[in-house]
Amino acid sequence: MSTEIAVVGPGRMGVGIVTAILLGDQGHRVTLIDTKKREAGTETGALETALAQIEDNLTLLGKLGLFEGDPQTVCHQVQLSVDTADVAPCAYIFEALPEKIDLKREFYAAVGPLMGDESIVASATSTFQLDVFSGACSKPGHIVTAHWLNPAFLIPLVEIAHGGATHPWAVEKLQGFLTGIGKIPVTLRSSPGFIVPRIQVAAMNEAVRMLEEGVATAAEIDTAIKAGFGFRLGVLGLIEFIDLGGVDILSHAGNYLHSALGADHYKPPALVSQKMRDNEVGPRTGKGFFDYRGVDTTAMFRKRYQGFVELLDLYRKSSVLSFTGGIDKQ
Repeated sequence: MSTEIAVVGPGRMGVGIVTAILLGDQGHRVTLIDTKKREAGTETGALETALAQIEDNLTLLGKLGLFEGDPQTVCHQVQLSVDTADVAPCAYIFEALPEKIDLKREFYAAVGPLMGDESIVASATSTFQLDVFSGACSKPGHIVTAHWLNPAFLIPLVEIAHGGATHPWAVEKLQGFLTGIGKIPVTLRSSPGFIVPRIQVAAMNEAVRMLEEGVATAAEIDTAIKAGFGFRLGVLGLIEFIDLGGVDILSHAGNYLHSALGADHYKPPALVSQKMRDNEVGPRTGKGFFDYRGVDTTAMFRKRYQGFVELLDLYRKSSVLSFTGGIDKQ
């Protein structure tokens, strides 16, 4: 079933979102809108450049076997506009404007009266909490965050964050749409850094600290991440990883590193200490952060091992994937 969709902002994220929508369902009617005031005669220049990039993305995806159809024909279905009013018939409006709060507030003030009773506007912001600009909109209950990860047309995850005024139906409806185009949405309360960026920043800063301290070279650190830490996370989530290793292991390691390195960010969170007191340290006690009562943990571990084997096989067969850190100069 065809749906009217607007993507506002012809930058990298806007291009990625349009590509993802076309990749997931070529039947949707998409309008790409540029709200920036430009010099006379250049009003559609950024839009035409964005459309060419979308076509290039689809062409590459076709060569990789991920897209079927003629990219040029599909791109001709994308309407280009410099008028915010063209969001009016759209069920979904994806805002991908630059991270400037005044610019976003201006947009949300303008878009409110144009939205239908069941329209949803989803901000692709990676910085701001919803309540920062949703107050400027006459329909704050219709606003959510849809935080796509670059490249938006390849990364499956989209983080949906709801603000204090967001209607539950808006979250559920957006979940359904994203699932329908092949994405994997997760929902969360609007919080600085969402889920992935918050964890990424902590890990990235720690990698740079080790480089700064001379613990290892950049290439060695990246090899360790690709062949060890990151590899395991392709099969296990972080919380499951803690449980299967043992919450007690995290507690002991955190306390040791806090003592040895003198940095408070290593100190175990209060919830870890609570789990230790309650003897909820993972599968061997029946409960950790997940509940393992009634779970065949032997079968569970076998499935995880099988996942590791399949990933290893994928790496062995690939001409692109590598566990080695550093830049390939060839």
